[in-house]
Amino acid sequence: MPPAGHDSGGDIIKRFLLYGHGGAYNHGAEAGLSSTIRIIRDKYVEAHVSVVSHFPQQDMEFGIDADQYFTPVPEFWAAEKTSASQDDRERLARRMYQDALNSISSDTVCLSVGGDNFSYPNWHRWAVFQSEAVKKNAKTILWGCSVEPSAVTPGMKRVLETYSHILARESHTLNNLKNTLVDTDVQMIPDPAFLLEPEPVLLPQGFRDGGFVGVNVSPLIVRRESVSGSVLGGIRLLIDRILSDTNANIALIPHVTMPMDNDHSLLSDIEQSIPERFKPRVWLAGEHFSAAELKYIISKCRLLVCSRTHASIAAYSSGVPALVLSYSVKSAGIAEDLGTSEHVINVSDVGAPNTIRDMFLKLESEIDEQREILSRSLERYVAKIGSYAEYI
Repeated sequence: MPPAGHDSGGDIIKRFLLYGHGGAYNHGAEAGLSSTIRIIRDKYVEAHVSVVSHFPQQDMEFGIDADQYFTPVPEFWAAEKTSASQDDRERLARRMYQDALNSISSDTVCLSVGGDNFSYPNWHRWAVFQSEAVKKNAKTILWGCSVEPSAVTPGMKRVLETYSHILARESHTLNNLKNTLVDTDVQMIPDPAFLLEPEPVLLPQGFRDGGFVGVNVSPLIVRRESVSGSVLGGIRLLIDRILSDTNANIALIPHVTMPMDNDHSLLSDIEQSIPERFKPRVWLAGEHFSAAELKYIISKCRLLVCSRTHASIAAYSSGVPALVLSYSVKSAGIAEDLGTSEHVINVSDVGAPNTIRDMFLKLESEIDEQREILSRSLERYVAKIGSYAEYI
């Protein structure tokens, strides 16, 4: 493990290449990237940070503190997405990221960010970076990751075994990778987004005292449901119960606003379906909020119902109990590490319309206990994030 140190005076500026980032309209990715750059700059004040981003204009819009951006070459990106051959996809990925790959030297610290990128079929893109970094003898870290066990193929295993360090963000991934990659350094450090500082925003009248219920639901979770209509049907039933039987207001909180996967559009449809008499008690948060601003909104919730992992991280790190609709190892693992796993439900288990409502009522009945669990867990848990700096 490298010794801690700071650049100063005449020291050589430390160079970092962060790749695997899709763009800041995914505010979970924004939160993770911003927090990672903060970790780097806290240790190396004059570090040079390059980011490989598919949508750098989004990152600049939300103030990502990068010194340089690399973007995919559009014609190769388009061809890579439609190629049927694995060999062709890898060849095209090399060409689409050629400028970023050329920037790697033995002095570069390469961080594979993006959280669960190795859980998806396009993992070959990040394998291309790893191959180039290994060839040039650069330090490589799979940073704050979750990896679905079922996604690990023999080819992926060979790539993962070449990383200098793998830093898993939850214990499910830690244990799976330790069993799979026997000779590789695999450690667990919580998601860097737990460090994100909330940025205050002016909340609407009726929400300024906090205590409202937050609801986040995504097109992604709807696509993963096992019973058609179960997620949106369950969310609508829950909202109706809250508005009809309590005095609580509801904030609909998008956390990803990518054109192809837009929480805001889905939540807008939900808002429009709410009866007129209840609409003054429902607020749809806008698409302009940053990850830090969304964290502030979530921090004011009494409870959060969410499907985006980083929305749950914003809640947990603010001491707000959350009911999480899960589809992967990441949210289940994070909740288990914090002691809140009984309030995570896999989307494949959402069948009857009242499933989400009943799970919410259970969480609501245990709210004081859950707050106490988070209070006890967080100081110890967040303190571990300081270990990231030891690896860079």
